[in-house]
Amino acid sequence: MEFFSQPFIQAVHQTLSSPEIIVLGTIPALKGKPLALVGEIRGRPDVKVFSVSAPCLQVTKEKRNRLLLDVMAWVQSCRK
Repeated sequence: MEFFSQPFIQAVHQTLSSPEIIVLGTIPALKGKPLALVGEIRGRPDVKVFSVSAPCLQVTKEKRNRLLLDVMAWVQSCRK
């Protein structure tokens, strides 16, 4: 529901536009009708989207360790 709230959308824009803030969050997977805000976030040049390989788009025990290493490396690179 928050994706339809103008105050939420404005807060997301403001937060993502702040160069001193690193955001680690989740967005819905690509399926069904796309949400405008999700598409906008996904398309930003300053956003890195991590996903697990198709056909299974869920994080499993086998995939989580690799995903964790990728996310940690990315966060470290942002702090430099």
